[in-house]
Amino acid sequence: MDAFDIVKIEVFTDCDTDAAASDQQQAVSDTPPAKKHRRKSAIWKYFTTCDDDVTKVVCNICKRVVSRGKDLGHLTTSTMHNHMHYKHHNVGGTRSTQCGRRPQPTPSPHALLPFAPLVFQNRSSETLDQPNHPMTQTITETVGEMICMDLLPYSFVENKGFCKLMNVVAPRYTLPTGMQFSTKVVPELHQRVKTKVQENLENIEGSVVHCTADIWTGKFSFVSLTGHWFVQEVSGGGTATLKRVSVLLNMKVIDTEYTPAEILQHLQDLVEEWQNMVPRRFTVGFFVTNNTCNMVKTMSDSGYVHIRCMAHSLHLIVTGAIEECHGVVSVINTARQITKTVHMSNESKAKLHELQEQLGLAVSSLVHDVPTRWNTVLFMLQRLLEQKKALTAMSTEMDLGKSVSDSQWTLMEDVVKVLEPFEEATHTVCQDDTSISSVIPCIQALRAALNELKANKDVSDLLEIHKLVGLLQIHLEEHFQHVFETSTNAYFKATLLDPRFKIMPMALLSKLDFDRLKAAVAEEVDELLEQDSIPSVGEADSSSGMVLESEGTSSKPTSLFWGAMQSLTASNMKTVTSSGLVECYLAESNTQSLACDPVISYWSAKMEQCPALARVAIKYLACPPTSVSSERLLSTGEDAVAPDDRLVPVHVPQLVFTKYNLEKCQ
Repeated sequence: MDAFDIVKIEVFTDCDTDAAASDQQQAVSDTPPAKKHRRKSAIWKYFTTCDDDVTKVVCNICKRVVSRGKDLGHLTTSTMHNHMHYKHHNVGGTRSTQCGRRPQPTPSPHALLPFAPLVFQNRSSETLDQPNHPMTQTITETVGEMICMDLLPYSFVENKGFCKLMNVVAPRYTLPTGMQFSTKVVPELHQRVKTKVQENLENIEGSVVHCTADIWTGKFSFVSLTGHWFVQEVSGGGTATLKRVSVLLNMKVIDTEYTPAEILQHLQDLVEEWQNMVPRRFTVGFFVTNNTCNMVKTMSDSGYVHIRCMAHSLHLIVTGAIEECHGVVSVINTARQITKTVHMSNESKAKLHELQEQLGLAVSSLVHDVPTRWNTVLFMLQRLLEQKKALTAMSTEMDLGKSVSDSQWTLMEDVVKVLEPFEEATHTVCQDDTSISSVIPCIQALRAALNELKANKDVSDLLEIHKLVGLLQIHLEEHFQHVFETSTNAYFKATLLDPRFKIMPMALLSKLDFDRLKAAVAEEVDELLEQDSIPSVGEADSSSGMVLESEGTSSKPTSLFWGAMQSLTASNMKTVTSSGLVECYLAESNTQSLACDPVISYWSAKMEQCPALARVAIKYLACPPTSVSSERLLSTGEDAVAPDDRLVPVHVPQLVFTKYNLEKCQ
């Protein structure tokens, strides 16, 4: 019997619950079954119910007695189907016995087992014995994809359990060895994916690739390089739209001890490899890294325009401010101890869930904080406050490691209120469609949120909270001082070219600095006009003296941070004169939502009207404000799978490259 027959048995087993229910009714009735109920399944033409025991039936062909179960409430026809399959499989019609009242199509094998439908076609044929048959190649390639996507060691394919599974699913298929996967199958898959990335780079818009880099240190160290750009796609109707692309360009094993000079050499090697593959189309725009001393020194010596990861900056700001507030540190340590105590005791976890159900609270576990992610401290405090009633009740029955006083609960609530705007800012800049144009607006929104918290008497009455807010303001200015140093830097240009925030530079800069910013953008537009011979024309419907408006609304939930963000985009309306492409753009009314991607929602439509200005905008808006895309590659968090400890380090870059880019390139 092969695997397909097993599947068919399962189909027969599950098809006749109605007949079982009817037999239960027959068992409690004195009326003969044949007169009381009409059988629904075609299998009954081969069986007769025993007169002295309704749980058993007699085969009409071989007169063998077959049991249908002992419980009158759960009688089935499964054994009847199995009997006919094994003993009388040549009898016509036994493979098509279905429920009479509600016929159902036989489920495809694909619905029962998570493998491609091709595997189950022509099971009795010899096609799987042929290495070059499309079906055989599909299975092999799918297993190769599984190795990459789950970052498994190549020896996985030789594990007994996996071999047994493949023997059931495709018994005629010969599974390649781990050596074959490492030397042939996965390298070929990797090369196909790499070719797709290369083709994508050849269609780049804006002619620059923005890079993010990060170093992952564990048992072995790796340096990664991701690329970010836009490409133009043409739909079936001929409409051209822009698509944001983010791919892993390369990854490399490096020594655990490294200097900035060595890091720079590794990054340059990774960049040059792609520049040689895609000449004249791969020009590095900006380089985004974290703020560690090594990476800052590396970028200062590189000649690249360095963008510091905003998520890492926010982490340093919050953790730095908290460390200086001893009362806040004490509350966090108490929360950490309670979380640890409950987590390590099965009795405590069971008691917590019991009390959650009794008190009508959400049944959930406590949250641990992670040193490298400041917002996990916030999540830990939020969960404790959410479960305050349950934890208070628990503390009267068992030791939670530490107790929380009323004043500490109050302090915890205020700490959460202060940190929530920073979490929303962190979440915003870590989105895949966010660009460096969001850096200045986020800083301004945090400034406004902190000022409002300082003025809120309910929050600032506590000395520790007043101190925390003040320290956050100080650290915010220190870490983002470089953003406001010059009016013509990448941050201000990106903000000006984002239709959602274009009025913000006018509010922050003097008239002279704002004119310099516009002139710098116009100069880049002129350079493109000269290169491409694009006629310099603005929108025909623009006129002088138009008033800037911001009608866009955010789909984000109402909060202190997003309320400040919306007020910033809606205020400071000024009148500008329209002369030239930049002035026409600034004079336009802004109807863009804060939640949209400005390149896709706005500049895609402007590519035909003012392509030079659109391409300059794309150049800046394609750059992410964080290096999160690189940091997530080998994360142990929820958004990525950490590599198997058994992986040979040299295999990791190839597997991670394929995993990260496989779905993006399909």
